[in-house]
Amino acid sequence: MFRTLAMLRSLQSAHHTLEDARTTIQQACDYRWLKDELPHGVITATDITLPDGTPGLAITLAYPATPERRRGGRWPDEPAERERCRVEGAHACRAAGAPAYRTLEGLSQGLVHGAVSVLTEAARFRFLLDRQALRLTWRRVEGLEPTLARRLGRRLAHGKTNGGGDGIFLLEIKVPGRAEEASLDGAWLDRRVDRYRRIRPAPAGR
Repeated sequence: MFRTLAMLRSLQSAHHTLEDARTTIQQACDYRWLKDELPHGVITATDITLPDGTPGLAITLAYPATPERRRGGRWPDEPAERERCRVEGAHACRAAGAPAYRTLEGLSQGLVHGAVSVLTEAARFRFLLDRQALRLTWRRVEGLEPTLARRLGRRLAHGKTNGGGDGIFLLEIKVPGRAEEASLDGAWLDRRVDRYRRIRPAPAGR
């Protein structure tokens, strides 16, 4: 707790309010969550272009659309309507299950793995947000393309409750780089994001 308070104070300045500091820590925690999840993903596209023109690839993670996860958003009851919806940015991570640290106690838990790199990891997460690189959609398990279903494997089994009624959430992450360089782990994501952060800095005002 004391470490969290110290971190919040260190992040505060004339231009950063307490809420700004909380947001920065939350973004760092979201990025760490994303890195931990990445090894469970599969590459689903290798020739995409990010909104700023950066070439990249798409990685997809699957999560059972449990009632708890579906309560995190306003998902329509009708499956056909639900499949047309999507959630983007930090909200996509939250809907997939990333924890939200709304209290000082929660923020302290989010920093348990080390607070030294919080500014760097928050900046990495903002890079992904600025490039509209995170998107979550809902799909019926039986409606997935067979090749994708096989590659996603065991996680889909949990989405078949009630004949697929719960369905599956698919979190797509667009990462700058080429497929032949991909290793789908946190260190690789750091390298990809850091390289393109230097090549293409954040838009003015960020």
